[in-house]
Amino acid sequence: MLTVQLPLAAQETVQHSATTIAAVDSAASRRAFDYFYLQALSMKEQERYDEAYDLFEHCLSLSPESPAIYYELYWMYAYLGRQKEAVDMIQRAVEGDPENYWYSKVLASAYEEEGMRDKAILLYEKMCRQFSSRIELYYYLSAMYAEDAQYDKAIEALNNIERIEGRSEQVTLQKYRIYMLMQQKELAVSELKALVDEYPDDMRMKVFLGDTYLRFGDSEKALTIYREVLDYDSDNAYAQISLAEYYREQGNDSLFTFNMERLLTNEKFAGEERAATIVKYVGYKERTDTSGYNLSLFARLMELPFAQAETAEIYANYLLMKEVGEDSVAPVLKRLLHYEPENSFAQLQLLNYAIKRNDYAEVVMRCDTAILYNPEILELYYYRGVSYYHMKRPHDAISSFEKGLQMRTDEHEPEMLSEIFGIVGDTYHEIGNMQACMEAYDTALVYNNNNMSVLNNYAYYLSVEGISLERAEEMSLRTIKAEPENTVYIDTYMWILFKLGRYDEARAYAEKLVTLEKEEIGSVELHHCGDIYARCGDMEAALDFWKRAQEKGDTSKILKKKIKKRKYISDEKNKR
Repeated sequence: MLTVQLPLAAQETVQHSATTIAAVDSAASRRAFDYFYLQALSMKEQERYDEAYDLFEHCLSLSPESPAIYYELYWMYAYLGRQKEAVDMIQRAVEGDPENYWYSKVLASAYEEEGMRDKAILLYEKMCRQFSSRIELYYYLSAMYAEDAQYDKAIEALNNIERIEGRSEQVTLQKYRIYMLMQQKELAVSELKALVDEYPDDMRMKVFLGDTYLRFGDSEKALTIYREVLDYDSDNAYAQISLAEYYREQGNDSLFTFNMERLLTNEKFAGEERAATIVKYVGYKERTDTSGYNLSLFARLMELPFAQAETAEIYANYLLMKEVGEDSVAPVLKRLLHYEPENSFAQLQLLNYAIKRNDYAEVVMRCDTAILYNPEILELYYYRGVSYYHMKRPHDAISSFEKGLQMRTDEHEPEMLSEIFGIVGDTYHEIGNMQACMEAYDTALVYNNNNMSVLNNYAYYLSVEGISLERAEEMSLRTIKAEPENTVYIDTYMWILFKLGRYDEARAYAEKLVTLEKEEIGSVELHHCGDIYARCGDMEAALDFWKRAQEKGDTSKILKKKIKKRKYISDEKNKR
């Protein structure tokens, strides 16, 4: 059995005449053929292609000369990659029913796909004679002639279309392009002039004629046409574009600038073409003008009563390209959001500024707004959660993280998901839910087993709780090996060694920590060092570390007792 995925085009129902089904020996055989044929079509309609294939093969055994079955088997073989057999099938279909347009059309396409262009052209020529009212055949034939540089034949095929349907823009432009390829400039211009004469109110074609004159170096004729169009319609954007380009080619920068500004302030000139023109024009001025022209231009464009969001977005991107500060870009982004609140580019850029400033309240506000329009962006929930975490609102942070994680898909990077689960674990630890903390850390390590921050925090919190110390030591050792001079990781590892009773090893890392940190060592690390030296029997060094920890801000009661009694006192609740 086989499975074949057929394209929609191949599933088109072809109306077959009585001659489509080859004659069979008896009425019973015909009934059997009809039954299985209809069943095969039904299976194909249901996309049960393997069953359809078997039934079509059975139909062929009942009626070996049936064009309809050969047609259906063509698609089966084609999408199995058995191209030679597929072509053979569709050839047999055409031989059995030469009057069927669709069979011949599929065969011509098959010839093209297999690189048999000569056969395809011969077949299209035959079809043009046989199905002379099918205009699309002349288009196919003209395109193939043009690709083979048979330009005269390509023109003749297009002339046949005009004889049937009359002159049209599509055919004229194709003839124009072919004449240009033939270097027949006069004939190319003649085609356009004929179209302009037939449709005198179509200013677009008239401007195109002017562009053609300009391309051939006849600038006077081009200028005359542009002016005629603008006299007829002063806001014609096509003529304004071409006239501006005319002056640029003439080296007249002042008139080029004047006409470009007239174009960009033309309300009729809108959409993607206007946006692309602004970008191109601003790029040109950036290279040729050192007077700050673009900033002045954008200031004027921003005051126009149309295309405001489009202009603001281009302006903001320009300012970002210029690497100016937030003070210049943010007002433009805010105006963009005024016109287009759902604009994710502006939302995310303003969010980025707030993140850099550690303005957690604004980060939350920006994320809340952006989520309204882009609820699928997981990162928004992450940044909002992190901000809540720093704002000492852990329950809000967890809620934001969990809503964001509901949006995760296979497209998200595992490293990013690991970071999110890592901070979820940190937040759960903050509210005293060690079970949820460990579950979040475990999930973070599933996504990225080399997440050093998670390994360090997980190991430290296990040591603080006095549980799974061997696992904690294993995780912490990995961080030390990865970053041997990271003082946070060193502190964690030496503290786990201390909790395991391996005091001499812990002191070695304490000495390394002090060497690396020097005067920057914090109160927690100093307190740890004091405990380690006390357990190693060096009480003078321990007292020094404890007193320095007190000076650094450690006001814990247990530390005061240690200093007063000049001895180590266990404190299982002492945490970072």
